[in-house]
Amino acid sequence: MKPALSVILICILFSLVVVYPVYSQENTKLLAAPDIIPPATETMQHPEFWINRLENPDRIIMSSKEIQEFNKNNQSRSLERKDIHDKTIRIDNILAQGNFVGIQFHLEDPLRLKSVPGKSLHEKFRQTRDYLMNGDFWDRRNMPYPDSRKQEIIADFDESSIPETVLPRYGITVKHTLNRVVPTHEKVYRSQYNWLDMFQNAVLETGMPVAILHTTKNGDWLYVKSEYSTGWVPAENIAESPVKDLIFLAESDDFIVATAHKIPVYADRDCNTWLTDIYMGARLKLKKKSKIGYNILVPFRNPDGSLKAIGGWIKPDADVSVGFQPYTQRNVISTIFKLLNRPYGWGGTDHERDCVGTIRAVFKTCGIFMPRWTTFVLYHTDHVITFPPDEPKDVKYRYLDSCEPGITVCGFDWHVVLYLGKVDDVHYIIHQNGYSYHSEDGTEYRVGRVSVNNTELEGGADITRWTALSVFKP
Repeated sequence: MKPALSVILICILFSLVVVYPVYSQENTKLLAAPDIIPPATETMQHPEFWINRLENPDRIIMSSKEIQEFNKNNQSRSLERKDIHDKTIRIDNILAQGNFVGIQFHLEDPLRLKSVPGKSLHEKFRQTRDYLMNGDFWDRRNMPYPDSRKQEIIADFDESSIPETVLPRYGITVKHTLNRVVPTHEKVYRSQYNWLDMFQNAVLETGMPVAILHTTKNGDWLYVKSEYSTGWVPAENIAESPVKDLIFLAESDDFIVATAHKIPVYADRDCNTWLTDIYMGARLKLKKKSKIGYNILVPFRNPDGSLKAIGGWIKPDADVSVGFQPYTQRNVISTIFKLLNRPYGWGGTDHERDCVGTIRAVFKTCGIFMPRWTTFVLYHTDHVITFPPDEPKDVKYRYLDSCEPGITVCGFDWHVVLYLGKVDDVHYIIHQNGYSYHSEDGTEYRVGRVSVNNTELEGGADITRWTALSVFKP
């Protein structure tokens, strides 16, 4: 393995271990965190508490046209920033890490990808081979992951079939699907009692277009490029089609978007026969809205892998929006509170969300598209206040006081949170909290869910670790 790649891998894995502690069975003092984490109160667990503290929560922060321009600008956003001391900050090292696991800074339309050099795929797979063969992994039995199984996975890459120039095929996700580093559903962990699946990369919502770049030898997995990642997806979750048909489904002006954790879709107008589920941020083409519900088109995969659009129904009282929600503080806060207490899911594991996945899903309901990586999200706006992690807390709080609740995302390289506001001189956030914290007697409390807490709780909520405050506005 090249020294540079070794450093990248060490940084990734060290950060994961530091941010997400290993929970040993011998740690008898590890407890579940209380439902309400002090000093937060029961009333703070409701969106109305925070919305009612705002001067004008229904003010349109960005119009649909401004959001389209905002998304367009992010496609070429600079990797360079100036911090509060006028020091140049670049995120090339984070970009390199993201590239390794298939995550990119700039969002791209996969349907406009015309060709890919075969050598670029070989390089991706070489990095993956190094990661797989040089890493010590444990399986769900708490046993070392065998080298023989690693070799089987590598053989299934079928690299010898990669042409000099790859001409993509195109498809669309027919269900909420995991995007994997390697083509297997098997979960592996960095230590015997760890809980983060190191083969998990990202998640793709139903109805997302992809460019198909490669297929495993057994044909069960596809290596695809989505708007923000590349990785392996089960072939059964992708339907292939000409681009024009994909655009008709995925980019229609008439659509609904899911605004709750999960929305059931039915095959019949009486909503008796379940068809599939869509998750927050997913959009489907709307045929007609009536008093009996939403008649939509759902992408379906034929036995030969081709696309078929079938009719589906969503109940009239379902938590969906016709078109994207207006981008207001009320809508952002109300939407993220629908995820309160949802369990932590690294990279979308078990179809849950991690910190970035939570923020991405919420803002996507308003039409704002964000990348997968924490730092990438923090840099996807013109209004970023950047400072060193060791900047005094009073300075960070002074800048935080200038930011608007509900549209300000805060954090550092490995975590992002949404700022809610200030109560009795204490600042509060809501976030997908995959961390644990310790009480005065040393007891460790694991949160592992979306929570409301103050900005000094141990872990990702702790402002002493933050390096950026990002306000998503024009």
